[in-house]
Order: sequence, then C-alpha cells, then structure tokens
Amino acid sequence: MIKILYIKHMDILNKLDIKQLTEEWTDPNKPYPYIVIDNFFTDEVSKEFANSYPELDDKRWYHFRDSIHGKKNVFEQGMMGISNVADLPIYALSIIAKLNSPEFLNILKQITNIDGLVLDTHNEIGQWAGIRAMKPGAYQSIHSDARLHPHLGIEKKITLVGYLNEEWKESDGGYTEVWNDDMSACVDKVAPLFNRVLIFQNTDKSYHGVPEVNNFRKTFLTSYLRKTSDFKETRPKAQFMKRPNESDVELWDELSNLRANLKDY
Repeated sequence: MIKILYIKHMDILNKLDIKQLTEEWTDPNKPYPYIVIDNFFTDEVSKEFANSYPELDDKRWYHFRDSIHGKKNVFEQGMMGISNVADLPIYALSIIAKLNSPEFLNILKQITNIDGLVLDTHNEIGQWAGIRAMKPGAYQSIHSDARLHPHLGIEKKITLVGYLNEEWKESDGGYTEVWNDDMSACVDKVAPLFNRVLIFQNTDKSYHGVPEVNNFRKTFLTSYLRKTSDFKETRPKAQFMKRPNESDVELWDELSNLRANLKDY
C-alpha cells in the first residue's frame, strides 16, 4: 500500500463542466479526441504540487535515453522523470494517486463515454504515471503513445498530461503539438500553461509531441486503460513519426530499428 496524504478526492479539483467537455471531446474537426482544461486543480493544490518537484540535480530523477547504441537519440533529448512510488515527493504521489482513483475514472467515463475504461493498477499508480521535466534545449519528437500495456496486456486508452509551469511565456516554448493523421501538418498547439491539463484518446494515429523547449518545463502524467475483447494491437512502445522535411532521416530509420529491440525503452 502506498503512503499518501489524506486529501478528499473532490477537494483537489475545481468544478468541471462535463457537458461542455463532452462536446469538445467529440468535436469531429479534431484528428482524434482531446480536451484542454484550464484551472484544473484548486489554487492551493496546484501551487503545492508545483512546489513539490525536486531540484534538477536531485538524484531521484531518472534521465531518458539521450543516445541509442552510442548514437544521438533523435526521438527525444533532455527528458527526466520520476515514476517510482518510493521516489516521488509525497504530495505529488498523493495527487497522482487521486487521479488514478475510481472517482476520477468515473469523471473520465462521463466525459468520453468510452465503454470498458479501467484504472492502470500496475506499480500502484500505473505504468505511465509520474512527474516529468524537460530542460532547456530538450524535445520529444512527434509520436503516438504505446498501445498495449506491457504488463497487463490490455489497451492504453487515455493519457492525461498536466502542466505546472508558473509564469510561462511564449518564448519558453514547450507546446504540445497535435498533428493530423497523415503527418502532413500540425493542427493545434497546446501551451503548457500553469494548472492546465490535456486529456487525449490513444489511437494508432494520435500524433503529438514537444519539438522545442526553451525553459524548464514541468509536467505530470497518468494513463487509463480499456478492457475489451476486440483489441488486437501489440505495440508496447511509442511510435515516433517523421515530420515533413525532418532532418537526420537516415539516422531516424536506423535508430527506429535499433529501438524496437531495446527492452528498457
């Protein structure tokens, strides 16, 4: 059993307009369902959550691969995270645990109307949950998320990304870009404003990424699964996609093949 602070579930969130969010989720003009919610947490929760992040040099941060077999990882650079429940700051762990609860799952069910939506019970808070940071100069190329949970063997259906960047300004970058199905154009850019969340449905073509970061960028993640008998996909890793006029194309293709065989990526 993980140790968490006692926080009444509904006390952490501001009131949500479920009807409006459902309309936005089902907007047929979007390449895949997603919504952006501002002022997600109460002021007290959002500020304390942001303040709970460790300093950049804290040893609890793990660093994503900047190289693959000695070659520059063209897919992502400068990314850090904490997912181990023993390493997460207690306040951050408490909030993430509340988001991975039956009460919040019920809110997602009301918004999305997805049948079979279930919590990710792996590692107590989920396979893809935790806090993340990106350093100036960092990036994550456009991709669709993993489709198959590597431990539970069911579909990864929804991703929630939260932003905790106080005093963010446009020159800081860090936008989450949303791309269309054929990767011909970016159709939306979600600014990482403080106390904002992006919730999107995972599909084979739910392309998104963070191509440019110019200041320290703080986020957190949770994911939700769907238990169904008709899910046939087998991809347990993100699939990175080249943008038009992408540089290092030959290295992209080479590293894509090498990455497919890595056990820890």
